[in-house]
Amino acid sequence: MASSRSLHTVHLAAFGAGNVVGLGVMSMAGIGVGITGTGLWLAALVGGLGGAFALVPQLLASSSGDYPGGQYQQVGTLLPPVFGGIVAYILCFPGCFDISAYALSAAQLLGLPTLPTRLTAALVVALFLGVHMLGARIAAIAQLVMAVLLAAALGTYVAVTMPHVRLANLAHYTFLGSPLAFLFACVYMTFMMNGVAGVANYAAVADRPRMTVPRAMRVSLLLVVVTYALICVADAGALPIAQVANQDLAVSLSAFVPAPVTVAFVVGGSAFALLTTLNAAVGCMAYPVASACTDGWLPRELGERSARTGAPVRLLSVGMIAAECPLIAGNSAKTVSSSVTILMIVVQAMVAVAALRLILRDGSSLCAFRSLPLLGRVPQSGLAALCIVALLVDLLLIAWLLYTMNRLLIIGNVVIFAITVVAAVIVNKYRVDTRP
Repeated sequence: MASSRSLHTVHLAAFGAGNVVGLGVMSMAGIGVGITGTGLWLAALVGGLGGAFALVPQLLASSSGDYPGGQYQQVGTLLPPVFGGIVAYILCFPGCFDISAYALSAAQLLGLPTLPTRLTAALVVALFLGVHMLGARIAAIAQLVMAVLLAAALGTYVAVTMPHVRLANLAHYTFLGSPLAFLFACVYMTFMMNGVAGVANYAAVADRPRMTVPRAMRVSLLLVVVTYALICVADAGALPIAQVANQDLAVSLSAFVPAPVTVAFVVGGSAFALLTTLNAAVGCMAYPVASACTDGWLPRELGERSARTGAPVRLLSVGMIAAECPLIAGNSAKTVSSSVTILMIVVQAMVAVAALRLILRDGSSLCAFRSLPLLGRVPQSGLAALCIVALLVDLLLIAWLLYTMNRLLIIGNVVIFAITVVAAVIVNKYRVDTRP
């Protein structure tokens, strides 16, 4: 088998940042300013701090051992195996339906009729799954190229609008409404930045994963926090709040550049924001689920890696079929994708419990954390406290999602979670783990 452990920090950071910065980056600032006021950039910083706390258990788990199966294997190793099975089954759902939803959103940017839009989305799915079949290195290079283009678009926006930022604009209407509205924005920002934890699922293709994976998560979180804070300052400060509230970034940009530049920014920035997220989602599903196949949670044949590319080609092929089905049938992949949103936070909560158990069970494991900046010098009791704080942040996010979601999506999350639990309990009784 070809060596597939070739991704370094820069590749993994591109996947981590791309997993966070989606289409919402174009409208997030305007909507947030309309709800909370021009102090939204403060919510971005607070959200970044919340995201950092939520990330601590993932950093600890990823640095404590070699887990090619990412979050699935971390949970299944540090907790009873059945919990790993639950994680594996949960990851199957967003891996397929997120891909379909992102591809459809990208195709809709072309403004085509319904049928050509869905056909275009189907081609996008086939393209990106095909890229991953060529190997993690090829997918990472594609991610880097798209991430650079996205950074260029967002950087252009900040560079053009920032010189026009006025303190008076930022000072007026800093906080609208009640403190609860600002807290809502902070929780939303924390939720958005949680995507960097997905880097853990690329451990199977990472060079020296115990070092590069935690480093990439830290780098991508920092990049996202700085990017969001700058965008919020530029959008809220360049024009009076009445002109930017509940508007996308194109409104503030169009005040300072010709219309064609604004159109190019909106189309290009939106497309690359979606495609980097789509590309990252493929690997977040493929490598942990392939590991679960090897462990007998799914047919082992699906987890076999190509001798030439090191990619789980059969699993990616099945994923391609699953992602194409909603597009062909005309179903709403976005609805199904949203029906596992809470479950992705549940996965993070299980990682937090797993990391806490590791710390309390084996004090000698602290040696594994010495390479982590700051955390490497925190005593055992402090690390346990941080894991508890992270777990509380996860529970807060779950409560927030339950409050903001409609009844149908809540039912969807509950039903899918019940299915994964029942399936994991049943399969765990009969599976045979053949991992060396």
